[in-house]
Amino acid sequence: MKSRNSIKNLLLQIKQEQYKVPKEISAFELALEMMTQIGTVDAELRDKLIYSTLCKWFENNEFTPEQMRSLLQISLSDSHLFCGIGETETDTVFTRSFSVLIVPLAVYAHKQSNYLTENEISYMKERLILYVELENDLRGYVTGKGWAHAIAHAADGLNSISTLPSLNHVDLLDILHIIQNKICIDKYLYINEEDERMVTVVKTIINREIIEEDICIEWINSLGLINKNGKFPEDDILKGNTKCLLRSLYFRLFDQSKFNKYTDAIIKSLSTL
Repeated sequence: MKSRNSIKNLLLQIKQEQYKVPKEISAFELALEMMTQIGTVDAELRDKLIYSTLCKWFENNEFTPEQMRSLLQISLSDSHLFCGIGETETDTVFTRSFSVLIVPLAVYAHKQSNYLTENEISYMKERLILYVELENDLRGYVTGKGWAHAIAHAADGLNSISTLPSLNHVDLLDILHIIQNKICIDKYLYINEEDERMVTVVKTIINREIIEEDICIEWINSLGLINKNGKFPEDDILKGNTKCLLRSLYFRLFDQSKFNKYTDAIIKSLSTL
C-alpha cells in the first residue's frame, strides 16, 4: 500500500498530465488506494487530487462496470459512508462526506452504461437516506482542513439518484421527507448554502412530475407548521433554516407560471413562520 505522500505526489503528476492514466499504473488499483485516503485532513489531497481525479476517471470511462460497482460499494460501506457516524467535531466527517460524493459519479456512469441493477439502485437510495438521517456533524468549512460540508455533499448524492427512472413515487417522497427532517433543525444554523443544494433535489423531484402537485404543495405547507419548543436560540435557528429552504425554493420556481401554486404555497408558509 502506498503512503499518503506517495499517493499525493503521483496524483500531482497525473493532474499535470491532464489526468491521463500513466501506462505503468492501473487506474482501478490506484483508485482503491485513493479510497483509503479519501477522508484525509489534507484538503489538497482529498479535494483537489483524490476527488478530482476520480471525477475525471469516471467521466473518461477509465473503469470497467465491475470496477465502478466495487468503488461504489466501498463508498457506501460502514467503513466509509458510516465511518464514525454520530460523531461531531471529529475528522471522520471527511471520510463520510467525500465518500458520499462517489454516488453522483457512479450514477453518471450508470446513465452511460446502465451497469447498476434496480436492487443496487434501491440499496444506494436506502443507504443515502440512512446516512443523512444519522449524520450529526453539520459543519461546512473547517479551518485548516477545508470543506467537510457533509449535508451539501449528501444533497448532491440525493439529487443524482432522484434523476434515476427506477425511483418511484414512494422513493421520491422518502427523499423529500429526509430533506425536511435534516434542514428543519434547531441545533445548527446552516450558513454554507446547504439549503441551495437541498433545493436542487426538491426541484429535480418536482420536475419529474411523478409526485402529484397537491402532495408537493402539502409538503411545502408542512414546512410552515414546524413545531417550535419555545426556547431561544433554538426556535430562531429552526425558523432561519426553514425560511432559507423556502426562499431558495421560491427563487427556483417563481419565473415559471406552471409553478404558481407552489410559489403561492411558499409565500403562505413563510408568513406563518
